Amino acid sequence: MSARSLSLCLLLPSLLTAVATAQVPLAELAKLARQRADRERPQQQRALEPFWADLSLDYRNNAQFLDTRIQEAAGLGDSVVPLLLEKLQPQQGGETARHLAGNCRRVLEKLDPGSFVDALAELANGNHDTGRSEAIRLLGGANVPQAALVLSDLLDRTQGEDKRLVVRSLKLLRAAGPAAKVVTMLASNDRQIREEVLAYLIAARPAAVADTVLQALASEREQNLIGSYVEYFATAVQGHDGVARALLPLLDREKLGWQETKRLLQALATIAPRDHEPTTKRLHDLIEGGDTSSLGVEAALTLRKLGDGKGVTKLKRSLDEQMRKPSRKREAALHEQRAYLLFETEDYGDAYVDYENMLQFSDGLAMSRRAYIGMMRCEARRKKTSNLTKLMKLSGLTVAEIEAIGSDDAAFTDTLQQDKVRSFLQALAKEQAPK
Repeated sequence: MSARSLSLCLLLPSLLTAVATAQVPLAELAKLARQRADRERPQQQRALEPFWADLSLDYRNNAQFLDTRIQEAAGLGDSVVPLLLEKLQPQQGGETARHLAGNCRRVLEKLDPGSFVDALAELANGNHDTGRSEAIRLLGGANVPQAALVLSDLLDRTQGEDKRLVVRSLKLLRAAGPAAKVVTMLASNDRQIREEVLAYLIAARPAAVADTVLQALASEREQNLIGSYVEYFATAVQGHDGVARALLPLLDREKLGWQETKRLLQALATIAPRDHEPTTKRLHDLIEGGDTSSLGVEAALTLRKLGDGKGVTKLKRSLDEQMRKPSRKREAALHEQRAYLLFETEDYGDAYVDYENMLQFSDGLAMSRRAYIGMMRCEARRKKTSNLTKLMKLSGLTVAEIEAIGSDDAAFTDTLQQDKVRSFLQALAKEQAPK
């Protein structure tokens, strides 16, 4: 793709507007675009001249320095886009030219790739290896419908690393449209391809391909990828008998780690249909087996969401029995499990008491931190603002850490908006500021 072609791709949209408003003859359009590009090119070259040497460095060895220079180059604005695009397809220069191409792509990522998607489409469909790969990467940041269409078409015509890049860019766009094409790649013998496909499916959430993903799960050989299958079903599938049945054997902990098993238990609350007998039976078996860990708590809470409240009752009874034992009543982790169960079932007063006991019996900073967070979340719901601010002070958490609690807790965030709480946090921020 020539420099002039790139410039024309960028200038034609604005000149088409001129055709509509000033009635410029269509026959003159290409000529006007070429003339304008030729006029602007010297100014663009002067603006970028101080950057070329730095942008030719290897990013891997100069990331911190280059991040600053890349941001400065992006500050020149859209006028330098044509010259940056040219550098994506070096004709010579070897490794240095490829470093320059990669760093120019990093500048372009900050300049709204959607505004020059036509030029990217031409590069992505071209014959220049470096230009094609860099354009595919940039299409992942072009948040316009055309980008997903171009990438979907490329799935049929790319191989190897470029194909992985296409899937990665579709993931960034969260484009569900090409899912039927992408999901077939789960049959690949290349573990990296399957990993990229699963990451795409999790981001795009296409429910329509669930049966194909289920077939792939049955033949998956990489244990480390099983959790990604679970995460896809958790994000994309609801009330699916077949998926729920297929996932239940994973609770035997042979293929999943602790955290992944916990995630599966949470996910079954939406994956399984309500009152799903195979799921409810398996979760009751887990609780009746005496599991009072966080896995038992998640099993009970999932049963509740599926319409079966008996699991919570059974688990609470089991926790109470354990905590009556002299050897376990001062066990902070046990108080934490019961506090979480009570909190999730909206028994905030009793949950607060367990979090207090957890703090008293805790044996480390991490557990103390979780106890304070639990107490603060309880008090936010009980609207006990004075005690909440007292806990904020005692916890030792920074204001940023306190505000971060609300990232997945809307009730806590709402409480932080109250005048009294806001004023307290402003004062606390001043107190915590470096002297």
